[in-house]
Amino acid sequence: MRVLFLTLYPDVAASPRLRVTQFVPYLESRGVRCTVACPLTAEELAVLSGPNRLHRPFWYHARETARRMRQILEAARYDVVFVQKALMTAYVRVLPDLLRARARRLVYDIDDAVHLAPPHPLGRPWSVFEDRAQIRKMLRMADLVLAGNAWLASTALAAGGKAVLFPTVVDTDRFVPAPQPPETYRIGWVGNPSTTICLEPAAEALASIGDADVCLVGADPDRVPWSGLVTHRSWALETEVPELQRFSVGIMPMPEQEWMRGKCALKALEYMACGIPCVASPFGAALDFMRHDANGLFAATTGEWRDALEWLRDPALRQRLGEAGRATVEKRYALRDAAPRLLELLEMVA
Repeated sequence: MRVLFLTLYPDVAASPRLRVTQFVPYLESRGVRCTVACPLTAEELAVLSGPNRLHRPFWYHARETARRMRQILEAARYDVVFVQKALMTAYVRVLPDLLRARARRLVYDIDDAVHLAPPHPLGRPWSVFEDRAQIRKMLRMADLVLAGNAWLASTALAAGGKAVLFPTVVDTDRFVPAPQPPETYRIGWVGNPSTTICLEPAAEALASIGDADVCLVGADPDRVPWSGLVTHRSWALETEVPELQRFSVGIMPMPEQEWMRGKCALKALEYMACGIPCVASPFGAALDFMRHDANGLFAATTGEWRDALEWLRDPALRQRLGEAGRATVEKRYALRDAAPRLLELLEMVA
């Protein structure tokens, strides 16, 4: 079986890395010939994500369109075409119909609320070429939809798609607990510059946490929603796990916005896989697998955030929740179990 994976972003972004490329070694070991194609380079993604993203030139979308068109025209050579997230960062008309005409079998993978709006829409006057309903059309036209969380699965079914729940998973052989817990009580967050604003629900509590070390990995310092002493560290794939292992506690605050319902709670899964207790907003995909005071803690108000972060100064509580969190991920969200399931789904479609 030959499978063409059309990813929206290069591997520096979490979605293609967690939803596609971490599965490729297993699939190829079972005889699947995998091709991963992206319309963006890492440098172009940096332009889209950087401080001048609101002034990005039209050339970016032109290059993206040209590359994706070439990739779509090659789709007939494959048994299955697997689209991850979206065809392009702007929803250009006609492309889904062209892909459906070229692809023998089409799998659409959704792990974000991209049906609500395109990631990087076209500006005027070019917006006339966009179709904001494109994702819902793809949900209907795909032979199978893989949904990253329960809310996305229900959205796909409501749109007429043949959807199955296929959660984001992590490699539990890579994300492992630290050999020794950190000596300093450290509250950590990991993300990317564009998601720094998600810290807002916990901002007041973090600003008054006292002698704890607050460490933000991958955040935009200019967007941190409080003033105070914070350690900023850069994110890199090579240092991702060691950075997490420096945390005593991992946090996943999240504003209660419709867009956020599409998030697949990757932060929590990575913390928990590393045996790090997670404090999260009681909203979105975290509700699918976290249970308060069983394998993590929920906090909705500033007072609850303060209380949770103070309680977790207790090493015994951290150990209990950390071990329970690790067990949850190993049982339900581990790559070693999800990879055979993905192969089964692809064979079913093909």
